[in-house]
Amino acid sequence: MMAQYACGASDPKQHPASRQMRAELRWTWAFFLISGLLACNANLAQPDETFNTASPPPISPTASARTALITPSLTPTQAMVTAVVVANASDVPRFPTQPPRIEAQTAPRLTALTRIRFSPWELAMALAWSPDGKWLVISAGEHLYVYRTADWERVSSTRIGSLTHSIAFSPDGTWLAAGSRDGYLRLWSFGDLTAGADAPPRWSQQAHRKGVNTTAFSPSPADGNWLLASGGNDAVARFWKLESGENIGLMVGGTFAVPSIAFLPDGKNLAVTNGDRIRLREVGTERITGTLAADVPLYSLAVSPDGRWLASGGSDNRIRLWDPQTAYRTGQEEYPQPVILSGHNGRPETYQALIWQVVFSSHGDLLASVGGDGNLFLWDVHRQQPATSRFAHPGGATCAAFHPDGQLLATGGLDGSVLIWGIGQ
Repeated sequence: MMAQYACGASDPKQHPASRQMRAELRWTWAFFLISGLLACNANLAQPDETFNTASPPPISPTASARTALITPSLTPTQAMVTAVVVANASDVPRFPTQPPRIEAQTAPRLTALTRIRFSPWELAMALAWSPDGKWLVISAGEHLYVYRTADWERVSSTRIGSLTHSIAFSPDGTWLAAGSRDGYLRLWSFGDLTAGADAPPRWSQQAHRKGVNTTAFSPSPADGNWLLASGGNDAVARFWKLESGENIGLMVGGTFAVPSIAFLPDGKNLAVTNGDRIRLREVGTERITGTLAADVPLYSLAVSPDGRWLASGGSDNRIRLWDPQTAYRTGQEEYPQPVILSGHNGRPETYQALIWQVVFSSHGDLLASVGGDGNLFLWDVHRQQPATSRFAHPGGATCAAFHPDGQLLATGGLDGSVLIWGIGQ
């Protein structure tokens, strides 16, 4: 049984009260802005007059090879990509049998291969590939949709009844967890989801009364079982027993909501985003093992597969890269300064400036970011500069995930669609 952490923990290094007050005001602004955005999902699903929302025409399978490539550019374009609209199996393009891996050298040839389109009010909020790459699960509107990637057929639809902000597979692909705005954390045996529509979860728990924002599985089993963690708007991260749904521990994130969490590769530490801080906490004891600080509220979080980098997307169009080993610990004089990645261009102090998600490729050489400006950026992690960028989703791009083999990338957005990206010929 994990120890219960009953009270908040302050950072090892205190800041002047005035700076803390400014940080609280900034995060309060960002939190209510995001909450208001999602509460008005029906309105946001309508075309934004600042974007070109004309839908690309469907293309027949035989014509898919003629899909136009996007001219490589590091400046996002507002021209919509030409893509295939997936309605049924007959509309699915024939992907190359061995497409090139998406990497810094091939990124300029990134193109949209397929679009999966939902109803305008079905905002695509989260997506996840199965570890074997054979399935793609999408949270759109109040449903979870399961697609078989061999032929892009939708095999099941499960109604949740609430927007689902986060979905995650266990590393062995056995379990799928979903955290939703209604505050419930749900867990399925993934085989049940592929067997038919509206599969009931193995268990459902009210995990965070004000809404679940994020879920994550430990990268290695603890005592023979995977550990499931969740974070929510109650400023707490919790741990769950898979078989029963029993709450076996918690971490108080701090003063603000917890929008994102991520396990470090060793599974011994959990990174918890809270306001303008990321705290590294030891799993089991919940003690702070390091702190990273920014000057704006942070929203999204990802750790590279080798643990070398921790990336966070903020509310100011920027991504920050830290080395977790340099995180502030007692005795240090200063917080480490992050590497700043700039390129997103959403209107400042609006939801368009929010970096909704950051995610590393399986090799760790690329970082993808999507934001409220509708853009997808691929970053060369080693050179710490953009490899390419594309305008992806009018109204805002909310989620992204690399295929396990690195050959495809999926993105979703407030336009009610998911795009599957690959390297053009």
